[in-house]
Amino acid sequence: LGVGDDAAVLAGAPGVVVTTDVMVEDVHFRRATTPMRDLGHKALAVNLSDLAAMGADPRAALVGLVVPPGGLEVADHDALRAGMDELAAAHGVTIAGGDLTSGPAMVLAVTAIGVLDDPASAVTRTGATDGDVLAVTGPLGGAAAGLALLDGRIAPPEPSAEVALLDAHRRPAPRVGFGRALRRTGAHAMLDCSDGLIVDAGRMASASGVRLEIALEAVPLAPGVARVAAALGREADLFAATGGDDYELIVAMAPADVPRARAAGVELHLVGHVRAGGPSLTLARHGRTVETPAHPGWVHDV
Repeated sequence: LGVGDDAAVLAGAPGVVVTTDVMVEDVHFRRATTPMRDLGHKALAVNLSDLAAMGADPRAALVGLVVPPGGLEVADHDALRAGMDELAAAHGVTIAGGDLTSGPAMVLAVTAIGVLDDPASAVTRTGATDGDVLAVTGPLGGAAAGLALLDGRIAPPEPSAEVALLDAHRRPAPRVGFGRALRRTGAHAMLDCSDGLIVDAGRMASASGVRLEIALEAVPLAPGVARVAAALGREADLFAATGGDDYELIVAMAPADVPRARAAGVELHLVGHVRAGGPSLTLARHGRTVETPAHPGWVHDV
């Protein structure tokens, strides 16, 4: 399985699952607002999230680091590595090598490698089926709200909410265990919610050739998101559905398999349905059609 999904899958026994992600200074992060330990965590987390979306077991990672003009302090380098090492240890991942060079801006490029006993069991974006339900594995909008706080677009809320929102943006939790459990309990299609629910669900609709219907009132909001959205003059459900950077999993599965997944420990919030036809995506709120926003999420400008 090559280009077009969260990760590539190489046939074999076991199958090898490979993904790569690049984080560029002042595009994906700002050093002024991102502690190096958090940056190391996130650079690995976003790659483990791609493996999770395929239902794979992570094994190793390779790290490429471009050091910006002026270099990095030893303490910064150590903190960056510590953030990666902590997350790697939590998921049984070995940082197995990489490369180091200098350049005009700081860049972190991570390649993550996982395995599947049967490579044909990888959960792709292409299997959503008429009659499936659409679900996400956790609340959305926290990362976008955290970024709004970092950018100074709103005044900070109460301290407990502020910390949680900043962590959502800077230290996402890859849903590796959920991905494995969803593969084993019959998920038909899956991808991670990196660019926003609307954008990424639209990718599933296109890959599967189906029509997805999302009920905005069912979109789960991270604590504090409604308050941030109101301060920004935004509707909370659309703010959460378009914000991106959440790294929850979006899954299509048969309704009968939802209880099995939940019994296996997966957090599932039902947000819509899969219908024949399309490919297309429609939004509604309490049964009334809602126009898709002009900016439905993060779109890579390439």
